[in-house]
Amino acid sequence: MGAARTDAVTWTNRDGVAARLLEAVLPLTVRIDSLATTQLELSGAASFTRVTTIVELHGDGHVGRGEDISYSSDTQEEVPEALAARDDLVGEWTIASLAEHLDAHPFVTPRGKQMDDKPGYHRWAIESAALDLALRQAGTDLATLVGAEWHPLRVSLSMGLGSPPSDTVVREWLARDGSIAFKLDASTAWDHALVARLAEAGDAIATVDMKALYTGDWADNDYPPTLYEAIGNGLPHALIEDAKLDDESLDALDEHALGRLAWDYPITKPADVPGLERSAATFSDLRPAAINIKPSRFGTLEGLFETIALCDREGIPCYAGGQYELGIGRTHVQAIASLCFPDGPNDCAPVMFHAATPASDDVPLGRVAPPAGQVGFGWDAPTRATSR
Repeated sequence: MGAARTDAVTWTNRDGVAARLLEAVLPLTVRIDSLATTQLELSGAASFTRVTTIVELHGDGHVGRGEDISYSSDTQEEVPEALAARDDLVGEWTIASLAEHLDAHPFVTPRGKQMDDKPGYHRWAIESAALDLALRQAGTDLATLVGAEWHPLRVSLSMGLGSPPSDTVVREWLARDGSIAFKLDASTAWDHALVARLAEAGDAIATVDMKALYTGDWADNDYPPTLYEAIGNGLPHALIEDAKLDDESLDALDEHALGRLAWDYPITKPADVPGLERSAATFSDLRPAAINIKPSRFGTLEGLFETIALCDREGIPCYAGGQYELGIGRTHVQAIASLCFPDGPNDCAPVMFHAATPASDDVPLGRVAPPAGQVGFGWDAPTRATSR
């Protein structure tokens, strides 16, 4: 069944940019002389203290940075020591040859995993840092590299609605800036009355994340079919992300709602895009209305750009997803969105929104504009995180 285009999908990808990035990035040369790490920490924006590791690759007088966004504190404790042992990364490379080396010698940490930690997160930290360093050594940036333009990007605020859930925070943000869009995390405590109140925000509710493909004790996603029906009917402008795929849930969605299904969690390579010929995806036969692109889930630059290029060819709109980055990693996500799909409901609001409230006076609203004259992959931006 092909998804009909709906008013929830009002943007298109900038056709051909991802393919040009794929062609231009892999041959870039990079010299790595040494490696280092720093760590960032933030409390108060979630139910746990967030720690990420900034990977620094030094070479030829420049520093390229990436961010390891592994979620568990155990993993983050190990990343600096594990990276310090990787003297095999020192040398002259192309981005492609470095990727081949990492295929043969993956970066791993030895202890058990928690939540959504994946080896790809380590790989992305290294490859994104290598790309940043290569661009700095060449004195250029991604847009210039492929003859594209930076575009101010539309972003959405990603949040849950508390316990018990309330639409108050949505109303307060909209009172501050009526142009704000939202990606809301659903919960089993949602009911028809809450959905009806959210509906008053109209197309400001850009995405409802059902998170139904996550597993574990922390996952709150065993929704009754009636909630799918309420969201499908009551929020007609919203993408429905990562829906449950049993018959009862899908039967509760009418044709218009089925045409708004978007996928996020399972997308890590081109073959994961469902509903396409030769797709290896098994979680749905429905052609997606849109795909959420989380760069760190792909691990590799090649897999990332190949997947976006595939969506370009198939006419599937993409939008960016963040993973609670605290530093440079968030602007890497923004850079890709700015070049490839700036008008989507990109879930990569500036890091200053972490732990922000509608009363905060230090958060930038409106579209995010990449700074002029930048060199490298991402750019420095204000953060609420502190060095660890």
